[in-house]
Amino acid sequence: MDDLLTPCVDSALAELASSLGMEPPGGDLRSFLRKAAARASELAESERRSRQAVGTYRAASGALVQNLDPRLVLEDLLDYLNWMVPYDAASVLFKGRRGVLESAAAREWRPESSDNSDARSIAAAARRAIARTEPQLAGDSRERLLAVPLPGVDGNEGAAVLVRSGDQNFGEEEIRAAETFAEQAAAVMRNAQLIERLTKADEELVASYDATIEALSRALELKDHETEGHTLRVAQSALGLAEAFGMPKEERACLRRGALLHDIGKIGIPDSILLKPGPLDPAERAIMERHPVYAYELLSAIPFLARSLDIPYCHHERWDGSGYPRGLRGESIPPAARLFAVVDVWDALVSDRPYRRALDRGEARDIIAAGSATSFDPAIVELFLLVGLD
Repeated sequence: MDDLLTPCVDSALAELASSLGMEPPGGDLRSFLRKAAARASELAESERRSRQAVGTYRAASGALVQNLDPRLVLEDLLDYLNWMVPYDAASVLFKGRRGVLESAAAREWRPESSDNSDARSIAAAARRAIARTEPQLAGDSRERLLAVPLPGVDGNEGAAVLVRSGDQNFGEEEIRAAETFAEQAAAVMRNAQLIERLTKADEELVASYDATIEALSRALELKDHETEGHTLRVAQSALGLAEAFGMPKEERACLRRGALLHDIGKIGIPDSILLKPGPLDPAERAIMERHPVYAYELLSAIPFLARSLDIPYCHHERWDGSGYPRGLRGESIPPAARLFAVVDVWDALVSDRPYRRALDRGEARDIIAAGSATSFDPAIVELFLLVGLD
């Protein structure tokens, strides 16, 4: 019977040895089994660490989504990496525009026990990893270095360098974990560069829109000589009042565009009415009062200007509801339009017109004050007179 079982036992032991990456057992079966048990425990620990690595990098990916600052994200990734690949110092370096390696992030752990490499040694290890496109080990009895190349990022290659005190080498699993880190670090930099390019393109587009808006506002004033310079003046005054009012920066940018376009609807008004030197009759006045509606119809089709519509559409509404085109009352009038209405009337009062000279500023202040709670929001009138933008 033993003779029949021996081939089966030998086959099973050989299969076990193969699955564990070991040599087949020799004559000492007990020794083999002890080694097999140790190897199985080692592989189980390796699997556990692999699962931990997956969880760790998932957490790191979440950090990347929540934080767009590449340095902070890389530092978080280095912290996660230290759980799987203990190190005393680490650096992530990328080639700059002139080919010089520049630090993108760095970390130090247990500095009191480490005799860390200087910057030249770290840079040299990084350059070797970049040149050979594979992990590089270096160091001596005092410390060990692991340099892992980062996949090319928009032509700017880089490397991560880990420094460990003492003579303990980095193992294969640790190298693989560092390579996984390198892939994520490269993704961080690619995302940062993409965001930077998109932000720059967006800023250039906004600047182009704003230049077009300013040109259009100047073109409108060329048609109506009596208001020359009015648009830029009221836009600037409205910005100052909005800042004093506590309006957020982004909203102030929309306010400025709306101020520059506040009379855009007048392009729909016939010249015979728009340029009439004398007073308008009731029919002509009714046509003139359509210009905020024309502004809305014109600008509402442009998504970029959706948040700048309040002033062109509503700056002739009055606090007491007697304004036009919709007869809005009180706080139902958008804040930007309420604010702009004060500076618009102020500029008209203190500027020369063909039919009258500019009013004295004291007289103009009295008129603005008298319009509080009828024409204008009382709080904005109070603020306007207080901050002295007049």
